[in-house]
Amino acid sequence: MAEVTYRQAGLDDAAEIHDLLLRLAPEIPLLVDTLEREEALYVLCRTCARSGETWVACDADGRIVGFALAELSGHGRHYAEHEVIDLRHIGVAPDHRANGVFGELIARLQIRMLPIRATVSPQNRNGIAVEFENRGFRASEAEHGLRWQPGSTF
Repeated sequence: MAEVTYRQAGLDDAAEIHDLLLRLAPEIPLLVDTLEREEALYVLCRTCARSGETWVACDADGRIVGFALAELSGHGRHYAEHEVIDLRHIGVAPDHRANGVFGELIARLQIRMLPIRATVSPQNRNGIAVEFENRGFRASEAEHGLRWQPGSTF
């Protein structure tokens, strides 16, 4: 397997992240059965890509093979207080799984030392909840929610 590199996403990456997210939608699962839902997902990709919190994994040709679509939560916080990263979606192309891409994307988010929130649908078919738990995420108060706290132990 060729080397994978990691970098923060930019606005120019939104379309490629969106394309990969659409390919992964059935296993997440994401409902993208209408143009409106697909467009809303694209808006989310653009918002997160421009936030500075989203990371991508790229193959040797520069194609995005994984992403951690994240943004700072605006809920219940004031400037520079109570910051929390909302991990909206994370995904790795099937041909790049089992190579540490998921773990490295999570590690890139964790390096900020801010709490991270994620939600996993009970219909998710790729066992991602266990992967989150293996990286220190614990059940949170939100329905199907997981949370990582800086300083928590695995």
